[in-house]
Amino acid sequence: MYYPSLFCQLSLPMASTEQKLFFRESGKVAMQLSATSQLPYGSIARRVLFYIANHISRSGIINIPKSQASLLKALGLGTSGADVKRLKVQLQALFDMTLTVSRDQQTVLSADPLFEQSGMRYPNAILSQLSQPAKQQIFHSLTPLNKSAVDALLQTPFAFDLYTWLVWRAVSLKKPVTRISWLQLHRQFASNQNLAAFKQHFKRQLALVALAYPAITDKVMCEQDVLIMKRYQPHVMPHNTATKLSTASVG
Repeated sequence: MYYPSLFCQLSLPMASTEQKLFFRESGKVAMQLSATSQLPYGSIARRVLFYIANHISRSGIINIPKSQASLLKALGLGTSGADVKRLKVQLQALFDMTLTVSRDQQTVLSADPLFEQSGMRYPNAILSQLSQPAKQQIFHSLTPLNKSAVDALLQTPFAFDLYTWLVWRAVSLKKPVTRISWLQLHRQFASNQNLAAFKQHFKRQLALVALAYPAITDKVMCEQDVLIMKRYQPHVMPHNTATKLSTASVG
């Protein structure tokens, strides 16, 4: 099971927002999402990205179930009218969104869409073909995840984002001990929370992640001013994860 390394570092919005521009940064990587109507957010958007990462061909074609019911099931959703509506909203938001990404102050994506803009709509036309920039700069670099952990955490966007980031960091930590300020983490993960509320929320989500990823216990610790990270084991041993975008961008 895999997830794009870029989105392990810099996540989508966790909740619905009226903003048309959304910015994340971590170390030497920065990402701006832009939308004309609504930005993608929450669990369903993450489910779609996770599905794509695990059902994409080398040419960028996504293997889509033939029926809407099968697609909903593959994404871990029900088949009620409410779930169908929620999925349509998030697919359209992902289709309409553009991304600008910089690494080491060099722009690697410039207002590029995720999907080929064929003018067609839900469902298969949206999920049929990745854009060339997205295939090369996002889905070329994937981080392996543990399926049981994904199943346990995907319904909670913050916990899932924290899990994917910690899995990615497991293979990118260079020092025996790394300290990251709460301000830096706030810029990376927070939505509309103030710093104090964010710290408390982060601690609760970290406890959830530790249940699914025990290797981080006593290795990732919340202190007053910083998050302390000691080297810990990857949750899934990487194969040839020479993750072009991710490992080159560790701050």
